[in-house]
Amino acid sequence: MLELILIILLIFIFSLVLPAILVTYVNKKKAEWKGRAAEKRVYQKLRKLPDEYVVLNNLLFQNNGHSVQIDHVVVSPNGVFVIETKGYRGWILGGENSEYWTQVIFRYKHKFYNPIRQNEGHVRFLKRLLQLPANVPFIPIVVFGDYADLKTEMNDHWVVYRNELKIVFRQYTTPVMDKATVDWAVAVLDANSALGEKQEVKQHKEHVNARIDRKAQTIEEGKCPLCGGQLVLRKGKYGKFYGCSNYPSCKFTINA
Repeated sequence: MLELILIILLIFIFSLVLPAILVTYVNKKKAEWKGRAAEKRVYQKLRKLPDEYVVLNNLLFQNNGHSVQIDHVVVSPNGVFVIETKGYRGWILGGENSEYWTQVIFRYKHKFYNPIRQNEGHVRFLKRLLQLPANVPFIPIVVFGDYADLKTEMNDHWVVYRNELKIVFRQYTTPVMDKATVDWAVAVLDANSALGEKQEVKQHKEHVNARIDRKAQTIEEGKCPLCGGQLVLRKGKYGKFYGCSNYPSCKFTINA
């Protein structure tokens, strides 16, 4: 009798847990599909660039035990364009120095890591990898789809809709690299990219999750994840937030 009760109890618990697991899995897969679809649409735009612009997609690099995944890199005579693509819809809220941005669709809210910061890390890595002359600009661009409504104020960064990409490229028309240098940079990127190896992709995801956990733990302890300073409660234009005590040398912020 006791065994029967335990079996019934296990079946009941499993019936409650399984739907939640399935919903989480489906939502995760949907996000991945939307991300890949957004990257494909951006690639279609990039294909229309002149022949001297070399487009590389979905690059994955290993660096001192860490991994770096970059959606698109365009190497051209006028500079290196580093593109982070986001497939989010709805309102997109966030500032240049915020730790996280927020997607809002009616009552649904979803936080995601500030893509400007994410792409700045990509640029730093590529500069170290390529070691190009100082006059070669690395231009970080964050691209959202046409279904996003950007409620952001950008002063020093390119955050654009997909149909505005060409505007960014038009701002950089001064040649700083000859064809041989462009070809060399492309060869270095190809040689160092590890995309396609399942183990490398798995390690990348593990590294990303580990970084997120470390940052969350540091913030929970009341410390800045960038410099280790204390987080101080402040009041700004859009309400209360926590900022680093080492401001203005460190501009880390997070919503209260």
